[in-house]
Order: sequence, then C-alpha cells, then structure tokens
Amino acid sequence: MGDIDGQHLAFRKRLAAAFIAPFACHRWRSLRARSYWVRLEGWQDSILGPLSSIANHGACEYVYARDDGLFSGIDRPQALRQRLLLSHGKLADAVERFKPTTPSQVVDLAFLRRLVLDIRELIERGCDIEQARWDAAGRAGS
Repeated sequence: MGDIDGQHLAFRKRLAAAFIAPFACHRWRSLRARSYWVRLEGWQDSILGPLSSIANHGACEYVYARDDGLFSGIDRPQALRQRLLLSHGKLADAVERFKPTTPSQVVDLAFLRRLVLDIRELIERGCDIEQARWDAAGRAGS
C-alpha cells in the first residue's frame, strides 16, 4: 500500500505541475501565448477530470456511469485511454496552430509543447493506474 500511495503522490505532483503550475508558477513571456493556453481550457479539462480523480481518489469510476457527449461509450479503462488520447491529440493540434510572432512567444510555444508532452505521459500513467485498479477488482474481462 505504501508504494501505491507514493505512486499516487508523485502522480498528483506531476498533475499539478502540468495543469496548475502554468498559471501559478510559470513566468509567461507573452500575454498572447498565455491567453491562447487559457482558450484551450476545454481540452485541458476533459483530460484533467479523470486524471485528477485517479490521482486524488485512486479511480475514476464516475466516468463509466456518464452518458454524455464527453464520456459516452466509456465503459472500461482502455476506452478511457482512447478518449483521453483523442482529447490530447486535439490539444496538441491546437498548440501547433499557435504561430509565434515574437521571440517571447517562441519561448512560450516551447513551454506549451513541453506541457503537451507532459500531459501525454500523465494520460499513460493515469490510465495504467486505472487499469491496474480495474484488474485488481477482477474486472479484467469486463
């Protein structure tokens, strides 16, 4: 149990670094890039919700019960992974559409790209945690 707790703590810290620190700690070089990242909040939230639940509660069971535009058809961890990766792809595409016009914006774009990579790793890690929980509950065939 202690190892799992340590894993969740590390996951929580990385999650905060990717989703909270950009506003609380990052020194943005341009208001335009910061505003652009804020406009992508919907994609960020669609990823953050399940990952935050995994980090803070050890699971994201609420996703499987939802039947709405965001989580319809999500009935097991593999489907969750696919949906999160789809959202991540849209977020990554949106970041690549940002066209810097100043050196400061070039620096901020590099930061956004790092965030996108970090978020991809968090999706993989979070879904691995969720799959392990699912399997431990004897739902492997579900």
